[in-house]
Amino acid sequence: MLVAVRRRLTAVRVQAHLRRTERALRAADTSHLDPECRRRRREALDALRAYRDRGRIPTNESTPGRAPQFVGAGGVPCAVAALVLADGESALVGRVAAADNAVHIEDLEGGPLAEWLDRTGLTQAEAARIQPAYPSEVQFVTDCGPVSCALARVLASTLALAAVTAVEYVGYRLVGDLFPANPFKRRVTLAYVTVVNLLLAPLVGVVIYALVP
Repeated sequence: MLVAVRRRLTAVRVQAHLRRTERALRAADTSHLDPECRRRRREALDALRAYRDRGRIPTNESTPGRAPQFVGAGGVPCAVAALVLADGESALVGRVAAADNAVHIEDLEGGPLAEWLDRTGLTQAEAARIQPAYPSEVQFVTDCGPVSCALARVLASTLALAAVTAVEYVGYRLVGDLFPANPFKRRVTLAYVTVVNLLLAPLVGVVIYALVP
């Protein structure tokens, strides 16, 4: 659950980043480019908008820390890779991903991808600006983290039960001190604490289940 939430928040962040970047690149001066490069640049930025609208971004399941992913799990391309694919250069995407899937565009020193950028009318700095980085999911390759799902369930259930028991015990002691001479109020307050506890217990379990190391 938390992994899904984090992925959604990352997607929103990346979409906002791409929107700002596209706006800036469309406003850039391109008078130095020849007509063919200007045309290809417009097409690339149109492809960037289409990519952003689709809302599918790669996940980083191989590199610790925040890093680019030229092609993520399931073959989902990053923004720059999507532009290359839209230009019909799927073989180039495959070569770049195979050579260094976490390549930083700003670190390119020539090569096929840099040559493609030149032909497309995008500078290396502009492509680097397009390229987002993605938070690591090395610890969340499965929904259970790096431990077995069975063990994760046992740990989550045990810790959630311990938390519920602790809250019940503390609540019982506090309520007894608050209403020492009023059994009715004690029972009503304890019932309320128990209901709230039971409602919170699943949430506690989900959080522990997602964060178990």
